[in-house]
Amino acid sequence: MAVVIEELDVQTLPAPETPAAPANEAAGANVALMEAALQTVLQREAWRLERLAAD
Repeated sequence: MAVVIEELDVQTLPAPETPAAPANEAAGANVALMEAALQTVLQREAWRLERLAAD
């Protein structure tokens, strides 16, 4: 029985970076920061799950 070994091209994706907080927001600063933090956490989790699935 013949065995064929093929090379795989593996690429790694960099983790998403945390966006900088806007400096001049007044009343909605907390809401905007919480939304940005939530988006960052969701992006990192999606990236982590994608990397786990690729392995």
